[in-house]
Amino acid sequence: MRIFISKFLFLMTFFLITLDAAELKVDTLLEKVHHAKTKKEKKFYLDQLKKELANLNKKEREESDAIIEAKKKVPSKLFQRIESK
Repeated sequence: MRIFISKFLFLMTFFLITLDAAELKVDTLLEKVHHAKTKKEKKFYLDQLKKELANLNKKEREESDAIIEAKKKVPSKLFQRIESK
């Protein structure tokens, strides 16, 4: 059980770091859209932003599905009382 918990914590840390990096890229793209001078430039950056948000959404959906599946495998009662006869 301890191994499972340590692996789970490691994976969550990894996903949080990845998520922060992805959000930074989205913020950068938003700034580029805001500072674009021409409509062509703005459209280009908006398309990149849409693709990045779609990728981020896909990753988040996969992560949440994995968490739900892992939660199904964890027993609901961690400690059971053993009654002696």
